[in-house]
Amino acid sequence: MTQKLVTKPGLNEFDQGLIIASYFGFMPVSAPKVLDKDIEVARTSNSEPYFDAVEKASLIRHYLENNFSSLPHPLAMIYKQPVVKKRIPGYGLHFIGASGGIAEATLIRTALSMLSEAGYKNLRVDLNCVGDKESLAVYERELGNYVKKFGQSLNAPLKESLKADLFNLFRHEDEEMIRLRVGAPSSITFLSSQSRLHFKEVLEYLEALGIEFRLAPELIGEKNHVSHTVFAIKSVGSASPELEVTEETLAVGYRYSRLGRKMGLRKEIPMAGCSIFSTPGKELGKKVYKQLPRPKFYLVQLGQMAKVKTLALIELLRSHKIPVHHFLGKDKLAVQLANAESLQVGYLIIIGQKEALDGTATIRNVTTRAQDTIPLEMLPQYLKDIHL
Repeated sequence: MTQKLVTKPGLNEFDQGLIIASYFGFMPVSAPKVLDKDIEVARTSNSEPYFDAVEKASLIRHYLENNFSSLPHPLAMIYKQPVVKKRIPGYGLHFIGASGGIAEATLIRTALSMLSEAGYKNLRVDLNCVGDKESLAVYERELGNYVKKFGQSLNAPLKESLKADLFNLFRHEDEEMIRLRVGAPSSITFLSSQSRLHFKEVLEYLEALGIEFRLAPELIGEKNHVSHTVFAIKSVGSASPELEVTEETLAVGYRYSRLGRKMGLRKEIPMAGCSIFSTPGKELGKKVYKQLPRPKFYLVQLGQMAKVKTLALIELLRSHKIPVHHFLGKDKLAVQLANAESLQVGYLIIIGQKEALDGTATIRNVTTRAQDTIPLEMLPQYLKDIHL
């Protein structure tokens, strides 16, 4: 996932948000400009919220026009979102070309790191799964039957809203809608076997990373292009006997692969994205840098357990300001070693099945082939002591 970073000409300043994301392999690019064709695709998708679909459509067009398909995949990109209706610009993160749960896990881990650095506390991940197109169709049918049976007492405007889009049940905050959705069926119940395995993988990543989450069946998204895992990252205020718990949504993400076909992709490419919102006083753009961190090591992972350990290790190394090259979306050793060779790094950090079980990493000198095995908690200091 981390190859030689190629940014669009003119992108010569990087704020703290872009720097943090680069540790996880996200390539900073210029924000895609919204064109009429992007707006038209968003209209045909009946999206809620509207701007989010427009942004995804413009990103896919940006991907096509800049020939990003020629870069090694999975490909991770980040850009600063433009100001819309005086909204403080946030960030758009996209993970393209990975069908497994590593895409959602990387997006969530990166967003949490960015938000934590911005000063947010008590972060929680809410998530749900709507599955693939077939799973979603079955769920929509069952939800429709539920609404027909129990929604007869709704007032006329609410009935019209549900007629226009059944998933408005989860978007309106009217008391009648809130009462109706309490007993609504959950989309997780109707997942296909493949979708269920995918969601299970995402949950295993979050549990292994120690990320707090809760299942939130009200997270549905837009039925014509949202699929699989839908998540929201929230800052949860502390409760007291006098005050209710407050929740602020800071980021939302989901897979939007089906939108690619509408934008002209010949085949459906796995695409997952996350939008991070900023609030006054907690922006990550106050300090800018002229260049991205320059990694001196290449992190190699072998196997599913090692991949989980690798994602956690990247965060540990980031906290010590130690950047590493990695190709987290790839499993084959040969591909990772070839990538490391092209980058001409002096040392490999290797985490295989044994290292993952032992909580260690093997550090190999590329030139001499000498190697040491180091506990992960001691790795930052060990790497700092290496003179390159």
